[in-house]
Amino acid sequence: MKNIEMMKTVKMALETCVNLQPWEKVCIVTDTNKVGIAEVFAAGAHAIGAETVMVIMTPRETHGNEPPEVAAAAMLAADVILAPTTFAITHTEATKAAMKNGARVLILRGITEDIMIHGAITADYAQVKKITEILAQKMSDASTARVTSPSGTDITMSLAGRQALALTGTVHQPGTFAPLPDGEAAIVPLEGTANGIIVIDHTMDGIGLVDKPITLEVREGKVVDIHGGTAADKLKSIIQNADENATNIAELAIGTNPKARLVGSMTEDKKMLGSVHIAVGDNHVIGGHTKSKIHLDGLLLRPTVFLDDKKVAENSNLYLD
Repeated sequence: MKNIEMMKTVKMALETCVNLQPWEKVCIVTDTNKVGIAEVFAAGAHAIGAETVMVIMTPRETHGNEPPEVAAAAMLAADVILAPTTFAITHTEATKAAMKNGARVLILRGITEDIMIHGAITADYAQVKKITEILAQKMSDASTARVTSPSGTDITMSLAGRQALALTGTVHQPGTFAPLPDGEAAIVPLEGTANGIIVIDHTMDGIGLVDKPITLEVREGKVVDIHGGTAADKLKSIIQNADENATNIAELAIGTNPKARLVGSMTEDKKMLGSVHIAVGDNHVIGGHTKSKIHLDGLLLRPTVFLDDKKVAENSNLYLD
């Protein structure tokens, strides 16, 4: 029964988000945890008439890890890539190369049957697109950003010269990508400029719901200390076992999807209207210059965001006038 319910989302994704055409080549990259969902996407793509190939890998260790070389080769030959995986392959050389070759990429990281049927994925994506593009332009026009929160976040960073991404769930142009569910305006802070405190008080990539808020102390664009509870210890271990660039403050993003719920998974949580997520690790796929084998988002609830001292978000509200 759930396959039938998920097919409604698959139809929307292939027709509205991807604009899949019968003559196109589709590569579905999945892992052993998500084969059931991948098969529904394969059935939908086949029904449209597209040449459809599914590549199944073992789950990666965390977000940003490269897929196997065989999967990367298949991605290079595709017009459209659908990626229902446990961990996101967005911030990888394989995805960057496929996009450079003209592929349209739909990322379905951490997707579940529930997320395929309810919540953010059911949004009016025309509305999401409008909100996201306005906010992304404001971020692109700004020179600085400051984020605060009731939990203790207070961090500033330079945005000078960086262009924000409007992630609207739409990938109609060659070399573009979007997650699904979607709805966020994201930008890469200028490397070395972030300073202050980040308090992740709900969800963290690679961990899920946090037992206690995770406090990151940031100096000159790098995380220099992490403390909190068990979740903080786990995050510290992930970063220490990654590479020298894993401490990089990689992304600032604001959620723009009015239908998004807090479900304990960053797949949907970070799309919630007016929420903020800040990432550590890799940013070279989204406009930065730092490469890392991880890219991990952390969610801030009830943030206040200032762009050049003008408030654009507070208490799950956006101010776009």
